[in-house]
Amino acid sequence: MRVLYIDHYAGSPTLGMEFRPHLMAQEWAKVGVRTTLLAGSYSHLRKVNPVVERTGEVQLIDNVPFRFIRTREYEGNGAQRVVSMMEFIGKGLRDATKIAHATLPDAVIASSTYPFDTYLAQRVAKLTGARLVHEIHDLWPLTPQELGGYSSKHPFIATMARAELSAYRNSDVIVSILPNAEEHVRGLGIDTPVVNVPNGVQLDQEPGPGDEAVLALVKQLQAQGNDVIGYAGGLSVSNAMDDLVRAMGVLRDQPIQAVIIGDGKDRADLEALVASLGLTNVHFTGSIPKASVHHTLAAMDGLYIGSEKSKLYRYGFSANKIFDYMLTGVPIIDALDSEHTPLVYAGCSVRASAKDPADIARAIREVVDLDATQRVRIRATQVAYVREHHAYDRLAATFLDALRG
Repeated sequence: MRVLYIDHYAGSPTLGMEFRPHLMAQEWAKVGVRTTLLAGSYSHLRKVNPVVERTGEVQLIDNVPFRFIRTREYEGNGAQRVVSMMEFIGKGLRDATKIAHATLPDAVIASSTYPFDTYLAQRVAKLTGARLVHEIHDLWPLTPQELGGYSSKHPFIATMARAELSAYRNSDVIVSILPNAEEHVRGLGIDTPVVNVPNGVQLDQEPGPGDEAVLALVKQLQAQGNDVIGYAGGLSVSNAMDDLVRAMGVLRDQPIQAVIIGDGKDRADLEALVASLGLTNVHFTGSIPKASVHHTLAAMDGLYIGSEKSKLYRYGFSANKIFDYMLTGVPIIDALDSEHTPLVYAGCSVRASAKDPADIARAIREVVDLDATQRVRIRATQVAYVREHHAYDRLAATFLDALRG
């Protein structure tokens, strides 16, 4: 079987995010499936972008073949990123016959987050008679509407909505990372089958040692009689880090400290908030290598994850951070605004209301008060759930069944 996996932003261990297409290709290769990743030469998500001289260039990267479409560099989510999308789709449509003849796919997956790539996928599928699959990462255009405040009448949003409908109507199957996306699809009057294939982890990869500096800080705080609540990830509004800071304000007189690992555009604002509240129980460490995250977080007494409030989240979360947290076995304060997450399904977290610092503080207190027996039970539940439901070999097998029909 041959698969053409279209993802403008596809990466690899060498290139950086996003990893999912490459991981799927590796798993499918174990059962004889040949996958080509069709990607843009530039992605804002990668830590390294490849040198691509021409559209159509093929490179073997981390043992998976990439076929590249040359696209411009850009910063942020402005007009230049939109132009890059149009370049990717426009050049892809121009070369659709070449792509079809070169890859001869039995299945074509459109998976670029934005839905415009469905037009390219539909063209190649028609030329080759391949099965057409649309993969949902985020629900565009709903995501920019909800999080960016764009009107449904905005020309770009309206154009994207037409592409979304075309993708759902014309695909043989929809594969969704989000656990409850079928509700959204059916709400649009679409009856195409929807299969949930969430994000996951590679369980055969041993994590590296913890970060020495952060571990030293955690041990020092614990030696002083404190419980330590940890966070690792981006410091942005969408992750509701201001709510954690304000919750620590509620807890300022208790022996509880927060250690925040990561960086991002809102770090300066968060540090200013800590200063304005006069807090001495919040510590920023900056980013650490991904390989060090597991054993660093495992030293904490609790872990925080949160979100803004949005109707977007009724369709669920499948963020990789959730699995990283769960595999540590450390109890989790869950302030995500959704009933559809692995934490809820596993029943292993202490839940708090999103955007409610007082309730988040209550959940933190509940976590630090857990006894040893409760912690052992939570650890076992979290780790077992990830192994059963989010191991990449199992996810790849489910996805492959959808590709084959």
